[in-house]
Amino acid sequence: MIASQRFEKIVQMVNERGIVHTKELAKILKVTETTIRRDCEELENQGQLIRVHGGAKSIKHKTILSAQDEKKMKERTEHYKEKEAVAKKAASFVKEGDCIFLDGGTSIVPMIKYLKGKKIKVVTHSLLVANTFEDGESELFIIGGKYIPEYSMSVGPITLSGVEKFNFDYTFISCAGVDLERGLIYTAEMDTMAVKEKAMKLSVKKFLLMDSSKLYVKGFYSFIESKDFDAIICNEDPMIRHEELPDNFILENFE
Repeated sequence: MIASQRFEKIVQMVNERGIVHTKELAKILKVTETTIRRDCEELENQGQLIRVHGGAKSIKHKTILSAQDEKKMKERTEHYKEKEAVAKKAASFVKEGDCIFLDGGTSIVPMIKYLKGKKIKVVTHSLLVANTFEDGESELFIIGGKYIPEYSMSVGPITLSGVEKFNFDYTFISCAGVDLERGLIYTAEMDTMAVKEKAMKLSVKKFLLMDSSKLYVKGFYSFIESKDFDAIICNEDPMIRHEELPDNFILENFE
């Protein structure tokens, strides 16, 4: 296959799937990974894709996530298995008697299933979390405030005042994106950011939950540095170069 044909196929696959791994492209196109990396470099120079560690990313898939983009993602079920694996690992840190804060977001909701049966106190401003809660062993505290239907959560001064009444053993936070190079964590807007920051200040330990699709995605607002979390739990992914991860990253396999 000549270079122009490879270029066309690479761009097609990247645009269809968002991100494609170098190893997969090399196998499909029957060339070496070195050739694929060279092809992707040329295609990036042409403005047809974005190179990321271990592969290439479509320019049609935003690297800066706005609030409007994130609202559209609310009902999506992509990366479900990855989020389940991350949530299960996160729940394993919670012990009997703990008081925890659960942020909103589809990365956090699966934790409810894995917390079932533990005698704990759960505080949240998310109706996604509250509507999933069905555990007679635990206590659930729902913080009110200005309700945002697009996110199914409360924000604003009343919410912040409510969160201030508690102290947490663990706070579990979601995000819009993570920039490994700059060490920054992003949200798509500012209202939910304030709640995350408040809960983290009142917590003994802070955990960030994310699936690998959040890597290399920047949001509108950077609210904290990655080093400020006790642990960042993410699913294992061939695109992730372990040597470039911060020491607080925990990678979890999924089936």
